[in-house]
Amino acid sequence: MPTLNASKTGTAIGQSSATFATARQTGFSVQANPTNNQVTAISYTALAGRGSLTHGIRRTFLYFDTSGLTGTISNTSLNIVGNTNDSADVIVLKSTAFGGDGSSNIATSDFFSSIDFSTAYSSEYDSWTATGTNNINLNSTANTDIQNNDAFICAIVEHSHDYGGGGGSAATTATSNISGIAFGTTVTLTYTEAAAASGPANLTSLNGIAKASITSTNTITLANITSINTIA
Repeated sequence: MPTLNASKTGTAIGQSSATFATARQTGFSVQANPTNNQVTAISYTALAGRGSLTHGIRRTFLYFDTSGLTGTISNTSLNIVGNTNDSADVIVLKSTAFGGDGSSNIATSDFFSSIDFSTAYSSEYDSWTATGTNNINLNSTANTDIQNNDAFICAIVEHSHDYGGGGGSAATTATSNISGIAFGTTVTLTYTEAAAASGPANLTSLNGIAKASITSTNTITLANITSINTIA
C-alpha cells in the first residue's frame, strides 16, 4: 500500500486554567517538527486543586503534501508509533494549521482556531498503544480532502473531553487522559489510489480541440469514454 510521510508535525500546549473554555481555546506554546519522544502528545487533564479543577490540553497536528495524488483515494490510515502513555482515546479532526498549505510551521495561534471541531476525519480511536503503531482509519471525508487538495492537515485531540462531541466537555472529577507519540519514528499516511480514467489513450484532439482541453462530449465525461469514432 502506498505511503506518504508527514511533511510537518507539531505539538501544541494550551493554557492551563480553572476555566475549561480558557484551557480549550487558548494556546500557550508549541513545538515544531519534534524528533524526540513526546510522552504527552495528546491529552486532557483535570487536576485537583483548592476549590476547583485545573484543566490542561495538548494536541498534535500533522501536514501531508498530497499534491502528487491524482486518482480516487480510499482506505486511508494514519500510522503513529506510541510512547509511554496510552490512556487517552483520540479523534482526528480537520485543521488549517501550518498556514493552511504547509507554508509555515505550527504556531500557537493554531492551537484552537485552526481546528474544525465539526469535521471529523475519523471515529473515536479507543485502543492507543504506547508500545507499537497506532493505525487510525480515516473516513470518506478525509479521503475526499486528500484526493481533492494539495495539502492534508489534521489535528489529533483527546476524544472524551477536548472533543466532547464537538463542543468540549469538562470533567467534574480529577482526570488524566494522556497518550504519547514517538516522533523519532516518522508518522505516515497509507492509502489506496485508483488511477483516474483519461479517456481514449490514442485520442489527441477532437474537432480541432486538444484532448487536454476536453472534459466531456455529448454530455458524457471524457474519462468515461473508451473510444470516439473508433479511436480507442
